[in-house]
Amino acid sequence: MRTPLQGLLFLITVLLTGCMGDSGESKFRRSENTVYARLPGEPDRLSPLITVNAYSRTINELLFLNLLQFNPETMELQPQLAKSRPRVTEIEDGPWKGGIAYTFELHEAAVWDNGTPITGNDALFTFKALFVPQVNSAPARSYLDFVKDLTVDAANPKRFTVYTDRKYILGEPAISTMPVYPEYHYDPKGQLRGYALKDLTNPDQATRFSGDTTLAAFAESLHSEPFAREKGFVNGSGAYALEEWVTGKQISLKRKSDWWGNDLPNAPATLRALPDRVVFNIIPDQVTALAALKSEEIDVASQIDVNDFSEIRKDSAMQALYNFYTPAALQLFYIGLNTRNAKLSDKRVRRALAHMLDLDAVIRDLYAGMAQRVIGPFHPDKAYYHKNLTPIPYNIDEARNLLKAAGWEDTNGNGVVDKSLNGNRTELELDYLASAASKFSMGLALVFKDNAAKAGVKINVIPKEFPALIEALKRREYEMNGGAWVAEPLPDDPKQLWHTESDTPDGGNRVGFGNAASDALIDEIRVTLEEEKRADLYLKFQELVYEEQPCIFLLAPKERLVIHKRFEARPSILRPGFFVNEFALKQ
Repeated sequence: MRTPLQGLLFLITVLLTGCMGDSGESKFRRSENTVYARLPGEPDRLSPLITVNAYSRTINELLFLNLLQFNPETMELQPQLAKSRPRVTEIEDGPWKGGIAYTFELHEAAVWDNGTPITGNDALFTFKALFVPQVNSAPARSYLDFVKDLTVDAANPKRFTVYTDRKYILGEPAISTMPVYPEYHYDPKGQLRGYALKDLTNPDQATRFSGDTTLAAFAESLHSEPFAREKGFVNGSGAYALEEWVTGKQISLKRKSDWWGNDLPNAPATLRALPDRVVFNIIPDQVTALAALKSEEIDVASQIDVNDFSEIRKDSAMQALYNFYTPAALQLFYIGLNTRNAKLSDKRVRRALAHMLDLDAVIRDLYAGMAQRVIGPFHPDKAYYHKNLTPIPYNIDEARNLLKAAGWEDTNGNGVVDKSLNGNRTELELDYLASAASKFSMGLALVFKDNAAKAGVKINVIPKEFPALIEALKRREYEMNGGAWVAEPLPDDPKQLWHTESDTPDGGNRVGFGNAASDALIDEIRVTLEEEKRADLYLKFQELVYEEQPCIFLLAPKERLVIHKRFEARPSILRPGFFVNEFALKQ
């Protein structure tokens, strides 16, 4: 039996140790300074010049540094390798008159892993590598085609100037957010030293360089498996080094003990490196991701299924372990339509398909209301988003009318409309590639399938793992696909996704959109620095895309982010919604 005093002492002890296990340790499963993060898909390679894979980017940003980087909270460009933002001057004479010169100076302390200084020569090498025609860097080149040359200060190799031939709305951020590669590591034979950047950037030289065997050998090395994924080969100036990549399971990084940024005074957020290790668990499946959260196998996860997120946010056990956030996401969901496909080449068919989706119901039922509709390729938070374009309503009758006007009718009474294409009777049956790992992607595809059947269109939903889905899109071996774009907190440059020059296997224009008129409008947007005038051009471009409907534009979601309470961390509007380098372990 306890006395009243003993009972009171026992109650106090329970209250004081309620967050402790039997051994007096934290109630949390782990205490080491390692962040375990969910990665919803497999990266394709850890080489930032030659990938547009969002999952690769999440890891590359810990391995490689840019000249400048976006602050995850303020969205402003802050120093990384460079000491400050560049000195910007207009070029008044010479071959690039009317262009802009950007002069950078690198941190004195910045060194590579072998102890040698990071200099302007490494930046020069990186730009050369980007413009080697055999290197698969078309998406990055589309943003940097205004760059013409780079010179390194003979008196101070830490200072260099990038020269461009014209003004460009993204001039400073496009140049500044280039990852810098170590020349000694990626080009030990000095294969690119015999080539001038001004020649590699010259379109008139493209034919000559495309058959150059030395450049081809360099590109083959850069694309090789070791430089894509192996410890000791993937090498940047970031705070972390690759420890191991186990395909389909895990990618682990370890903080470098002698990293040059460790002792940098007043380091900005873009140079913080607080965790000792970062382990990315590759978990495409939502059910598995949820189980990993509940068992504390991961500390942070984004892109949680909306219904799962709503449920676990109400769970008292999960509330004791995690913080929950729903920041705005700079992301757009869409259904891509292969306009080069004969069945989808008529814009009336594409608009008819858009009428087959009740997006208000989709947002309510499949996204728990955590999203808003969009009408085109720009995020609705952008000032130049076209608010006067009417969202295409769900209307099966209008869809049927449009199909009939385009020559599609059910002539054999089997419930599917048909038409003669190239002399053959063809039914409007479309394959829809959907991400097998995404509940929303699969749910949307099934809703679309049911609705389309009401209009006489047969949809075959084909689940695909992410790498296989991307390969199919690159080869244009698809008719429809569910996808998403990640935006930046900058003026939009439509070239990568919408210019005909980007309609290449490694380019971003996978729907085959565009003609001379749309290309001219994109080109004008890119060089118009006056915001008001550029806004008018953006509106015209959105009207053009709206008219052609190369995609069914769906929604802009909110992020669903879960972070373990053993860390102090902040959410961010920037993808993926968190930055593990800033996770501070609580004592």
